[in-house]
Amino acid sequence: MTSNNRAPTPYVLAIDIGSSSVRATVYDAAADVVPGLSVATPHVTPTTSDGGAADDPFVLAEVVERTIDDLLALAGAAASEIVAVGLDSFVGNLMGVDDNGQPTTPVYTYADTRSMDDVAQMRRDLDAVDVHQRTGVTLHTAYAPARLLWIRRTSPQAWSKTVAWTDFATFLYTRWFGSAAACSSSVASWSGLLNRHTGSWDDKLLTYTGVSADQLPRLADYGDTMTGPSPEFAKKWPALSDAQFCLAVGDGAAANVGERCSSPGATALTVGTTGAVRAGVPIPLAQVPRGLSVYNLSGNRILLGGAVTDAGGLFAWMRDTFNVPEPAMLEAEISELAPDSHGLTVLPFLRGERSPGWLDNATGAMVGLRASTTPAQIVRAGLESVAYRFALIADRLSAVVDPGDEIVVGGGAAQSSPTWLQMFADVLGRTVVESGEPETTSRGSAILALESAGVIGSLDELPAQRGRRYTPNPTASNAYRPGLERHHDLYHSLLDPPNEDGSYISECDHDPI
Repeated sequence: MTSNNRAPTPYVLAIDIGSSSVRATVYDAAADVVPGLSVATPHVTPTTSDGGAADDPFVLAEVVERTIDDLLALAGAAASEIVAVGLDSFVGNLMGVDDNGQPTTPVYTYADTRSMDDVAQMRRDLDAVDVHQRTGVTLHTAYAPARLLWIRRTSPQAWSKTVAWTDFATFLYTRWFGSAAACSSSVASWSGLLNRHTGSWDDKLLTYTGVSADQLPRLADYGDTMTGPSPEFAKKWPALSDAQFCLAVGDGAAANVGERCSSPGATALTVGTTGAVRAGVPIPLAQVPRGLSVYNLSGNRILLGGAVTDAGGLFAWMRDTFNVPEPAMLEAEISELAPDSHGLTVLPFLRGERSPGWLDNATGAMVGLRASTTPAQIVRAGLESVAYRFALIADRLSAVVDPGDEIVVGGGAAQSSPTWLQMFADVLGRTVVESGEPETTSRGSAILALESAGVIGSLDELPAQRGRRYTPNPTASNAYRPGLERHHDLYHSLLDPPNEDGSYISECDHDPI
């Protein structure tokens, strides 16, 4: 705040399109939330029993636009201080449009698994290692190549009507500005269609999927801003008529920026419903480690890491499923249990596996149950299993970049349990620093907007608030080693046994770290 208690201007508007809500927030020139100026609208993607997870483009657009409406109404005169808009979105989404720009398909999200058979076919037809090195992502249902094959195979009418393929954020900007918008290299890097060496759409995958480059958006960086909304939206949002709209970035990349963890070596562990470990890495990146993914911010800044599907979601499921005490008492009970003292081994795959093994059909498991096993022991074992998955990802990262001694942990799921944060420190063998930022993803989009507008000179210029620190306990770290080895052995014996030739299906290492 300035000396007169007024947030320093100019302001920026950050729009965060997440998997469970849409949030619009006004930030000041120091990337702090202007008090009271934040609006969140819940939105959950509809799912179907066959693995579908898709949104109606107009319904989702209405949610985003209503959220902005409500925020601008709340801001009143302060909205006139907004000079730029930053946008982040859940990524790995895809939709088709016709020659009038109208949707021909739903917005298929990363969680839609109906293209599993097409992934299997791609693995038979293509060199999966080469595709991973070219695109920075593995062959998987979360990405566009398999989704395109699935649409062509199962929805020929929609395929024939589609003249262009886009992501939802680019669709939004085209809708708001009345002209074709570019797709940022950040969003494109999550598509599975971007060649990370050339910075253009990958010719080999376009040929394989039957899509041409002119059916995809033009590529640019987030700083390639758009101004001057169409008359409809200029009238709707007069305070934003002269603002610079940054191209959207991936929500995971924005979270690292919000934590000040996007420069080489800086590492952030984000734990929400899902979770991820991502670190800034030097460019060019010669080799992408197996099982990890490249996440672009721009042409001169990239992240490397991996995500797990079940993190805070597993914690919530255990609380809902087992007869556990209320949160404070549960925390006290699990904190009193010694590391790996329960005799349980858990595979935390309620909704399949992403990094590092990428087994689409992985399921959860728990072995070692006895009549004496308590709900608190089950919860503790589950939380330890998530820490093991993060350790596998962090170990892969260490082969590329010196991660330093500290890792910043953000996200309400982890921060609700000091015991879990200490587990991360002990299992990863690194000091865990709790984030002090309440909304890291939204803040990251604000920082990107501030940089694009010239208010700040660098993404690293502004500090990020930090909370409590958790240092590794060597005795606990040693105690977790057998648990990690049992976890590793169960994974391969139950989910990924060797083929007749000794090879494995998964991308997971076949020796414990």
